[in-house]
This record gives sequence, C-alpha cells and structure tokens, in this order.
Amino acid sequence: MNGISAYLYFYCSAATNQDCPSDQINVLTPLDGTTGPVQVTVYTGIYSVSFTVSLRPASPSFPLYGGKYLVATHANYTLVGPASLSAPGYPITPATPNETIALYAFGFGAPKTALVSGAAYQGAVLPTLPVCQIGGLNAAVGFAGVVSPGLYLLTVTVPAAAPNGDNVILCTYNGATTPAGDLIAVQR
Repeated sequence: MNGISAYLYFYCSAATNQDCPSDQINVLTPLDGTTGPVQVTVYTGIYSVSFTVSLRPASPSFPLYGGKYLVATHANYTLVGPASLSAPGYPITPATPNETIALYAFGFGAPKTALVSGAAYQGAVLPTLPVCQIGGLNAAVGFAGVVSPGLYLLTVTVPAAAPNGDNVILCTYNGATTPAGDLIAVQR
C-alpha cells in the first residue's frame, strides 16, 4: 500500500476454497499516517495491476457471528448474543441493561501513543472515546483502545432503558460510523 508492505490478516480465494464466494484479502495497513488515495498492488508470486483505494484515518467495524451479531463478551468472557446461538459447552446469553460488556472491533484509527510496525503485541488507548448507541440510546463507553495488532476493545455499558431483543448498535469515531444493521441481544 502506497509502496509499503502491509501485513496479511486474512486471505480467502474462490479459486482454491469453495467456501469463499469471492477473493478476499484483509490487511493491516502500514503505520505511516497516510490518508487519501493510495496505490495498492497485490503480490502472489506475481504482481497484480495496481489499483487506487481511499485510505481513511478511521473505518470502524465489528466482527460478526451468526451473520449479524457483533462479537462481545460478558465480564466472565462468555459471548453476548441470543441464547438460541448457544452450543453445548459454549453458552451465549443476551446482555442485560446496565451491564458493562466488552466489544471487539476493527478500524478505529491511531491510538494516543505510536504503534510499532510488525510487532506481535500492540496496546494503546484511543485519544478520545467513541460515541456508541444501543437501540438508539446512548451507551457509555468506559475504555477504547488497541489490544492486539488490528484489534480494538471497547467497554460499553448497556443503557438502562434498552429494550428486550435485538438492538442495533452503532459507534461513531473520528467522523466515521460502524456499519448499520449490526446487532446486540438484550434481555431484561
């Protein structure tokens, strides 16, 4: 990207894996602070034709399971979600109002302190806290930071008035908002 090697995070090719509907490459972008149009070239033994993408300071999103539920955990590290998604030995339970849960995320941008390119461990807090809503209600964010290369952790308190069932969750940071339609299950 922009003449700098990026770190491969995920790769799936439709040509070699029937579970991939199309080719997909996820990378950790270089830590050079560049924003705007950049050239990308993919090397898989031969170089691809370069193409242009827009590199933004933040492009927040959540990893999902069950197609629509964000990856979040209770204080005991069990998954937050509808109980119907539980498997034997792997309980999944909804969040409760006033509960502080951990949300895992990508793309929230640069933290306060510099990260080390290529380091296996990364950890630093974001300069400001994201603004999050659950079910259209403001959800207090207690912590937001990088906890591993490319992975962010947000601790968020479920609003007291959050309704039962699936609630849309949105977080905004540095002018960008997580994709619409991501859900978190809540049960009073």
